[in-house]
Formats: sequence, structure tokens, C-alpha cells
Amino acid sequence: MDNSRLVYGRAEAEALVGSPARWEPLTGGSGVEIWRVAGPQDVRMFKLGVGVGAAKVAREAAVRALLEGLVPAGSRLPAQGWHGRGEDSAWLTVPWLNGPSMWQVFAPVRRRGERGNDALAAAVLTCVSVASVHQAGWVHGNIQPHHVILGPSGARLVDWASAWSPAENLPPMDVASGSPVHLASPEMLARSNRRPVYPTAADEVWTLAASIWWAASGRWPRDYRALAIDPSMFTETELAKVLVRYGTPLAPLAHWPELEAVLRYVLEAPAESRPTALDLTQHLCALRV
Repeated sequence: MDNSRLVYGRAEAEALVGSPARWEPLTGGSGVEIWRVAGPQDVRMFKLGVGVGAAKVAREAAVRALLEGLVPAGSRLPAQGWHGRGEDSAWLTVPWLNGPSMWQVFAPVRRRGERGNDALAAAVLTCVSVASVHQAGWVHGNIQPHHVILGPSGARLVDWASAWSPAENLPPMDVASGSPVHLASPEMLARSNRRPVYPTAADEVWTLAASIWWAASGRWPRDYRALAIDPSMFTETELAKVLVRYGTPLAPLAHWPELEAVLRYVLEAPAESRPTALDLTQHLCALRV
């Protein structure tokens, strides 16, 4: 751990978890570093943004404050001492969420082709959580299997930096900070040349179905082989242009055709008639393993 980067926020985090505090570095990226901070009083996630990452962390703190009490955003926030700014940096700390991610729950489906009740339940709970966000007038903006934590109280979403609501004076971040291009709806890709990109609930339902597809197969839902391209050879902007121009068929999900049929129904529907997150929940509940 680079202690020099933790001048700001460290004392506040350790006051919440108690002493001695154990700092465990986790995977971050794009100017953001993340730690699991454990002490005798609490276990918390600590996120520090430096340089370009500072805006992301500061925005996530603003979103979480606005969402408090509206949706299961992942934690209850203390009255003070949970976020702040430093010189060219921003930090926040929220309670640690125990439980596997949706990606982890779907591991047996990806590796062995199993059709598990645990995986199906994880998908249902994730849809319920996303539906609650949409019903509150918000869009999460960065749905993917690694951003869903399954616990006793259901599915909790993490990484709220890209969330936005048309009712709030908080414009969305650039599309590059949200879900990968591989998980973006066709109509959102068509709008991606304009900044900022305003994701809709319909966009997010496409991303939700694509995320479940990815978790179940380990592959992107779009069949890049059909286009004879390697998506890793393109920047996100270039790949978005290719997808808008040529489109891409869906790859098969052969080991779970019933799940494929439900997800394909969502992914192939036009935006104006696309099922909602609650509709997808009901379709998934109707599946039997």
C-alpha cells in the first residue's frame, strides 16, 4: 500500500473501522485505487481517485448521497466522514458488502455448462435490484456481472460513478466510464458520438440481459466471429462505429437454450418495445432448472 496516497481519508476510514485497521489493496484502474479496510468495529470499502480518477470518485459520492434511502445502493451512510477531497484527489468509504459477485455465482455455468438454481436466482435478484433503481427514476449506468454482489438481503449494486437521473442536476459521465461497449445497447452505441451520453432505462435493460449472457457464457453476447473481427484490435470508439454500421448477430448460448431464449427476446427487441427490468425478472422466474 502506498501510504503517501492515503493522506486524505485514511483517518476518517480508520475512525469508522477502529484500530488496528488492516488495509488490503484490491483491483482498481483508470486513476482509482480500492482497498478493503477491516477493524474491530467495521469492515469498509475505501476508494481513492487521483488525477482523472478524482472526478469519478467525487461523482460516486454525490450519487450515493442522493440515492440514500431511495434504492438499495449498497450501504447506509454515516452522517459525516465518509467522503472528501484532497489535492487532485477524492475519496469515499462505505460498508463492505459480503457475498459473491454475479460473475462468481455463474462460474459453474461457464465452466461446466451447469444450469444452476443459484445462478438463476442471482439473475433474478439482480433484475429486481435494477428494477428498483429504474422505479426510483435513476439509471445505474455501469451494470455488469462484477458490479453485482449477492447477499442475504438480495443483490446490491456497486460502482455508482456513472449513475444519473433526469430529475437531478448531475449530468452523466462520459460513456467510457460506464459499461463496456460490448454490453451497450445498439441505440446507445448510435448516440455514443455525442457527449455526454445519456443512458436510458431501456438501454440499461439491454445491458442487464447482455451481462447475464456474459456471466453464463464467459463470452460477449455479440458474435464478433460473424463479423470476422477481433474486438481487442479496436478502441472503444472505433468498435462502436463498426457495430453501428454493420450490426452483429448474437452468439449462441447452447448449454442453456431456455435462458438464451429469454435473453435473446430482450436483446433483439427494439428500444420502444423492449421489456423492462421487471419484465425480465418475471421471464426468468418462469424458467425451471
